[in-house]
Amino acid sequence: MNVLKSTSIFLLFVLCIQIKSQEKFTTYDNTYIGKSYEIQISNDKGKFKLFIDALSIDTMHEKGGILVEEKNYPGFIDALSEAKLKYEEWVRTAQENDVKELNKEMKVKSKVSGYFLYGSKWNFQFLVNLKFDFKIIDSKGEIKYLLLVRTGELQSSSNQFMKVDGFLLVFSSSDEIDDFLNSISIDKITDFTNKPKDEDLFKD
Repeated sequence: MNVLKSTSIFLLFVLCIQIKSQEKFTTYDNTYIGKSYEIQISNDKGKFKLFIDALSIDTMHEKGGILVEEKNYPGFIDALSEAKLKYEEWVRTAQENDVKELNKEMKVKSKVSGYFLYGSKWNFQFLVNLKFDFKIIDSKGEIKYLLLVRTGELQSSSNQFMKVDGFLLVFSSSDEIDDFLNSISIDKITDFTNKPKDEDLFKD
């Protein structure tokens, strides 16, 4: 067994343990499809991981999303903040020029991980380069300006034949982006992870 495969198996084992120890942290709204998604958190040896459930674009596998480890958290927040500024700029440009249909990728990057449920088994891709898209659509006569955050196709680190089409974060306004960023702010993460567990409040 080569070193790379051994490392992948070890990381998968660690993540499977952490998935069982996840706690519900918060939720966020995807108003484009009218659905709320959960964000869960795990805390191992003082290092947190955010499990952000997202919209699946795979009709066969609906559960999964974006895994943000503490080491990748600043880059993820910076990328989303940068994308928000570009989104606001492009919305103004679209409105000033009466552009009603567009799909354009931003020059914004962020490295995270991904996870998905395949059958009854959770699978992980440990390196995911997120893509950020600006999309304009005409929905029943209403022009919508969307920011899409895409994982792209995900492949299981433990089985190359387990693949899904990927997951999306969809934001319909600057306020939605702000609400999402606020919900996963470092202050709120710190407060949550430092809060004593219910069972720890009751001493023997």
